[in-house]
Amino acid sequence: MIIMLDQLQLNPLNNYFNQLVYAIGSYHYNWHPQIELLWLLQGQIEVNVDGARYTLGQDGLMSINPNIGHATFALTPDSIALRLHIDPRFYHYQGVNVLNGQFNLNSAQRQVHPNYDTLRHSLAQLYLGQVSENLSAFEQNALFYQISSLLYHDFFTLQPGTQAPAALNSDQLNIATAYLDTHYQSEITLESLAKFCNYSPSYLSKLFKAQLGINFYEYLVRCRLQHAVYALADHRQKIVDVALVSGFKEVKSFNAMFKKHFGQTPSAYRKTLSPEILSQDQKFKRALSIPQHDQILKHLVTIVTQDNTTQVNDPCATCNFNQAEQKYQNLKNRLQQLLDAEP
Repeated sequence: MIIMLDQLQLNPLNNYFNQLVYAIGSYHYNWHPQIELLWLLQGQIEVNVDGARYTLGQDGLMSINPNIGHATFALTPDSIALRLHIDPRFYHYQGVNVLNGQFNLNSAQRQVHPNYDTLRHSLAQLYLGQVSENLSAFEQNALFYQISSLLYHDFFTLQPGTQAPAALNSDQLNIATAYLDTHYQSEITLESLAKFCNYSPSYLSKLFKAQLGINFYEYLVRCRLQHAVYALADHRQKIVDVALVSGFKEVKSFNAMFKKHFGQTPSAYRKTLSPEILSQDQKFKRALSIPQHDQILKHLVTIVTQDNTTQVNDPCATCNFNQAEQKYQNLKNRLQQLLDAEP
């Protein structure tokens, strides 16, 4: 017997927020227009973000920016995560521009922050309230605003001169991406795709960049890699066969693109695919078992019942932390300048 944990949609903000608890196995490469907040509830995982690899332990937190290719990998059995997707339009409709910067929450790099516990507390409240149906829409929305506000004020960095995709969807682009999703094995050029879509190559190229923030070729490579990581799980297939069936003309280009996006070669990745990981893949983003479900709920209840008053009631906590960290960085930079100045 299993307990179904479907994706939980909320009203009236159900169009902008989506929460899910699921077990992690091998790489499932994907990208999406939403901002992702990942919280590892138990276990240890590798998070691969655009080729950079990070290790998260229990209660680790990480944000992933829109349309950035990413994948997770369980380093220990029964690794379970909670993820929250936030539609960037939510910020836009609140008068906040997040198109000219990035969210930089990563507890693997920054292990201590005064608001990590507050984020976990709010995420746990939100999920438990949804499962028990004890939260009103007002209370749910209050938690959403608190989470999104913390993300923006504490973990968002402006990057002048850069611009994220201006829109989240386009019927015009959908024609092109749908074709690539199903014909990734074929030899496709920007010109041939433009002809299929009845667009000029230059217009289609601009459309990809404007809507997704990546070019046509990068999207095609991602589609091919998305299928390649699945094919690599079948040890009966040679690497060269995986390359060809995934749309790469030769194994050399496959190796290069795989290493660029995942930080390791296909053969090195294949060696990490233990029987335990492969068995976990069969349950990817499906229902948790009753023992898993009970264990996760106990952990979330523990998070919620912990004393969170210090962080909630002390508005100076974050300021003091940031000031101390800034002093540390200034001292570090000064020491580096002195070292560089030595003959």
